[in-house]
Amino acid sequence: MDYIKVKGLQKDEVIGLVKEWIKLYPHSFNPEVNFWFYELAEDQVIIGLHDDLSTLAVSLLVIYLTSAVKEVQDAEPVVAYLTVDDNEILLKQNYGRRAKIVAKATDDDNTGVIILLENNYCVDYYFRGKAHKIKNSELVFMEPALSEAIENVEKDEVFVGDVIPKKKIEQSLEPDASPWSKLMWYAICTVVGLGIGFLLVYLYF
Repeated sequence: MDYIKVKGLQKDEVIGLVKEWIKLYPHSFNPEVNFWFYELAEDQVIIGLHDDLSTLAVSLLVIYLTSAVKEVQDAEPVVAYLTVDDNEILLKQNYGRRAKIVAKATDDDNTGVIILLENNYCVDYYFRGKAHKIKNSELVFMEPALSEAIENVEKDEVFVGDVIPKKKIEQSLEPDASPWSKLMWYAICTVVGLGIGFLLVYLYF
């Protein structure tokens, strides 16, 4: 299971933050993408993540949540654990490995995350350019057992379609809504128009 662990906030607060985050990316997710929320003891909340969320998306959510819990006295108030299944940040050779993601910095000019893989390979990523390996990080990957902790805990579920109207998402996913699609049709029309023009000139002269 891919998930994020948040310390220092109650479940309702975390749900509100995730909804706010979804609204920042209204055209990025399928309406069926969902999140699960489990509240554990001592203001700890687990966010279950949908498989469609990429490493980049989870990293952005970690940054967003960390910014909201700055006052929590904990070295890692927000931690994500996921199985790598994309290459938006990491190379394909890391497919299938578990990864731990924490915020490295959350200010506007220096926003980044640290990604630690289960083989203790560690990188930092600043959302501009490529991830860079951290040499001699001395960080050791350890993932807590989760299944027993949430086994008998009541969960809340939120769908992207509950936060953003499904019709709005579908319109944004239509081919006509894509700027690249529009550019392609403009190019086709231009070529056809030029072809007709050359043909008329040829026939006339």
